Amino acid sequence: MEWGKVISLNTTPSIGSTPLDIEVDDFPPAKTERNLAEGIKSLYQTCQMYDLNLVVGKTSLPAHKVVLASMSTACCEQVRKAVAEFEQGREPREALQSTEQVKTGPEAEAVVPLQATGEALAASPPVYSNQWKPDSPSEGEKAPAPERVSPNKDTSQEKSRPSSRPELVLDIASPEAARALLDMVYGLGREYNITSDEANKDVLRLAKQLDIPSLQELATRYLGEQLSSENAVARLQTCQEFGLDEMYDAIVEEVVMTRDALQLVAANEE
Repeated sequence: MEWGKVISLNTTPSIGSTPLDIEVDDFPPAKTERNLAEGIKSLYQTCQMYDLNLVVGKTSLPAHKVVLASMSTACCEQVRKAVAEFEQGREPREALQSTEQVKTGPEAEAVVPLQATGEALAASPPVYSNQWKPDSPSEGEKAPAPERVSPNKDTSQEKSRPSSRPELVLDIASPEAARALLDMVYGLGREYNITSDEANKDVLRLAKQLDIPSLQELATRYLGEQLSSENAVARLQTCQEFGLDEMYDAIVEEVVMTRDALQLVAANEE
């Protein structure tokens, strides 16, 4: 054997038939893709494809039918009812529009188009607000920017004209409670944005009517926060009204353990 001289082997060494594990330590970073929940949240925040209005008094809040219907069976039934009433309301308007068609024969002279009387029938509105297109501007005028419908926009001034979407009328008094519902449904932050006990009671009513336990839990926790001798009695009454026994016992225990608060509560005329 000579050093530095390459010598070829006549036979290939055997390594056996047992498979060997090969580990890759440095994986390329995985691409983060948006999931369904984030996509729905983005649609709501960018005011896209609304197809339902939540109505509280004169306030109208846009939303998505499928999102609300997925929360519970009771929610789904309420959405179905709102859609059915909307479709029934569209039928008379569509029948009225058919009278604009020109008739032939002896009755043609008796037909007066509505435009001649100064009354204009609006075309059947689109389902989605972002399907509206601005009219072509006349000479010397600038085209108006398309209006975006904000989730918190009060459309009370627009209630005189027919709605372009189904309307789910909520049996509550506080629009703030409806916004709290939408914040929870769409996952808009972790804070429970309610500013009064009355609005919180409306949230509890919504949770009962629509059978949404997670919404009821948020409203129940609120009763135990910022508790004082001034609101303790009213919140105990709320617990009794909505059957919140655990929170009722927790508030009573805190009041009893604080002697000064107990004296103030005991002296309360309520």
